[in-house]
Amino acid sequence: MKICIYCKTVDQEKFKGVEHVMPQSFGTFGSETPTLNCVCDECNNYFGRELDQALARDTLEGITRYKKGIFSKEQRFPKNVKFELEETEENGEYGGTMLGGYDPLTGKPIGVIPQFWIKNIKKNKWEKYRINQIRELEISDEIYGSVGPGKREMRIIGSSKNEYDDVLSELKKYKIPYREKEMLSPPPFIEKADPTGKAELRINIIGNINRKIKRALVKILFNFSTYILGEQETLKSAWDKARNFVRNDEDTLSGRFSQEPFWDGQETKHFRFESNSYNIRIENKNGNVIGIIQLYNLFTYEFFLAENYFIPPEKETAYRLTPGKKPCKGIKMKIS
Repeated sequence: MKICIYCKTVDQEKFKGVEHVMPQSFGTFGSETPTLNCVCDECNNYFGRELDQALARDTLEGITRYKKGIFSKEQRFPKNVKFELEETEENGEYGGTMLGGYDPLTGKPIGVIPQFWIKNIKKNKWEKYRINQIRELEISDEIYGSVGPGKREMRIIGSSKNEYDDVLSELKKYKIPYREKEMLSPPPFIEKADPTGKAELRINIIGNINRKIKRALVKILFNFSTYILGEQETLKSAWDKARNFVRNDEDTLSGRFSQEPFWDGQETKHFRFESNSYNIRIENKNGNVIGIIQLYNLFTYEFFLAENYFIPPEKETAYRLTPGKKPCKGIKMKIS
């Protein structure tokens, strides 16, 4: 009889699909793609909608998929990740300009988007609004200065006169006074464009590892633990805190993230394994079971999966998953 490792339902009619240990949005791994048949359809659908999409679209790891040739099936853009030109002399007045990021269907970069800037005089900092966010702006003299000449700093940025006019129209629609002036001069980097009009630019990707992203990462580790240890193990009460964190957004798990190498003893500061892989492992550490995951050789995330508990040492296992290839398994070894 099947029991869901997350909600513990025993309704056999709810197990028609399979759960992928690594979300399908990050690819599959040949004929040995790790899957589970002990996650019910309700939990599976919930994870796909609430956690997997967040990991695939609102993280640096998710955006890196595009560079690796893994694209989305739907054109849904990141909600919690921002792209901005670096503030450098080369970028001139355009430093800090918001960009559209990447098209999730093709992975192609999207350039400057229509936007409005206004200087917060209390924080001495520009606030930036996409054209569809202008309606949210509430103007006050105390925060932004008075309307008089030189009292309120504002800026419209668009990649064309039409986009400039669109932003201006939106400001008028919501009765936000704007001193019309000339559009910004062409950005300095245009002079360095190649014959096709392309120029290489350095950008900042801004985001945060929020609670939902953490739950998505722990879900992968919980899935992996079940794949290695079996559902009878992860159904034990020792795993309840991790289970409830993922499924019900309950107590936060202890954990950390770093840029340390994943494969201790093999990688060094100057050497990493191929960057198109995902690395996962479970092991005993300081009297707890921990899970460690790293995607694309970016950040290494570590979470306590079962506290004051341990698994048989021979079950401490690591996998390297590379899209299109069979998983590569590793075991923990003691080096004398």
